Amino acid sequence: MMGYQLVDVYDDVCETHVAELIDNQIRQCEWKFDYHSHSGKPNKHWHIFCGHDEEEIKKLGYDWLLPIWESAKRKFDFEEKYKVDSFVRLYMNAHTHGIEPHIHRDDGDFTMIYYPRLDWKPEWNGGTVVYDEQDEVERHVMYKGNRLMAFPAHCKHQAMPVSRQCFQLRTCVVFKTKVMDANPERLNAYK
Repeated sequence: MMGYQLVDVYDDVCETHVAELIDNQIRQCEWKFDYHSHSGKPNKHWHIFCGHDEEEIKKLGYDWLLPIWESAKRKFDFEEKYKVDSFVRLYMNAHTHGIEPHIHRDDGDFTMIYYPRLDWKPEWNGGTVVYDEQDEVERHVMYKGNRLMAFPAHCKHQAMPVSRQCFQLRTCVVFKTKVMDANPERLNAYK
């Protein structure tokens, strides 16, 4: 783990055999090209909605993603560090060369992005940039398999372009979270 400023990065989130299972499962998914990272802007990318809670995720057949959350929450003590004990939405995004989402902010309190591709090469780029309040690059997180990054959802951020030498799908798993003592009015925005 690296020190918390705006962005925390955690490596080796899941045990190796679990990370391999998740990587293999994601490669079997059927992606839909329809998602806007910033509403009202033209760029789209591949997206799969996985559910709002454990029950819905299991019903939709994405229960193989739940070990990411359980492992990270326990291993890195999200309850103590972020005051987070659950998520309000889970989905996956994917990009290829030529697909570049807009800089945007997320809803919720913290966004946690997991990189599942264990064979990803650094020269393929495809990481994530998080900006500070002055729109300066605060942190560029490189894509690395079995890595999770966490940052306040209000921070502007963007998936970085994938190299033209890469012929693979850049996939990520996103957990949108809420702080445990959040007021009900703000939490209604998640629905």
